[in-house]
Amino acid sequence: MLRLLMVLAAAISLAACSADPDFAEGGDLVTIHGAIGTVDRGAVDPETEPLFRAYGIQFETACVMPFASLADMDQHTVRVAYPQGGETRTFSGPLLRDVLAVANPQGTSITVTALDGYQRDIPLSAINDHDVILAIRMDGDALNLGGFGPAMLVWPRDTDSALAETDDSDWVWGVFSIEVR
Repeated sequence: MLRLLMVLAAAISLAACSADPDFAEGGDLVTIHGAIGTVDRGAVDPETEPLFRAYGIQFETACVMPFASLADMDQHTVRVAYPQGGETRTFSGPLLRDVLAVANPQGTSITVTALDGYQRDIPLSAINDHDVILAIRMDGDALNLGGFGPAMLVWPRDTDSALAETDDSDWVWGVFSIEVR
């Protein structure tokens, strides 16, 4: 556990010291694994990927999404109060269903994992029925570590009447892993 905390502290320190708000452009932000048809990396290495190990995430192959790839996808904007009842902010990023399509998902649900270990199971039908974005920016700035980054699920509850009464449970921030089940 101490090792995990040291890794997180180092990552947050790097984010805080970066002069470039898009510091994350050089590395992979989100790993998609599980029931997928497109792969571009191998198995988890427990020695160099302690978060996967700490949260019991294992896979033999995966598809990774760097910041640049996410930024090159069609960007969508959701202006919404977050947290619920809080300040209205503008989030932007690709539609989550478009991000998942890159990995050719072959399941019916996803498990989204955040840097702090928070996990949510979400049916793919909900992702396909609503314009959920994988936000990489808030109010024009990159979602860096130590805030809501590296990526965040944002639901358009202010413009999609079917989502008007939903709480913040599925608004996963600090997203680094998405497992297709």
